[in-house]
Amino acid sequence: MAIKRAKSSFVAYIDGAPRLVNAGDLIDDSDPVVTGREALFGSIEDHVAGKARPVEQATAEPGEKRSVGRPPTKRPPAKRTEGAPDGPGQ
Repeated sequence: MAIKRAKSSFVAYIDGAPRLVNAGDLIDDSDPVVTGREALFGSIEDHVAGKARPVEQATAEPGEKRSVGRPPTKRPPAKRTEGAPDGPGQ
């Protein structure tokens, strides 16, 4: 028997009763909710080894430079229409 980890949340009907499985739930592979739904589960070993999802590094390594904020965006110049006033109140 092995432990499986739910990849996403879902509801399954077991013996006519709804059963909610949340993403990340750990369930024994002999459980009826796993039978026929193996694609919805991953092995706990893969998750622990980091194969499930890469983790973004939040801090810079020594000597590494990180940008702060968003890059500036270029906006096109405003279009003027013929016969429009030059300023407010004109």
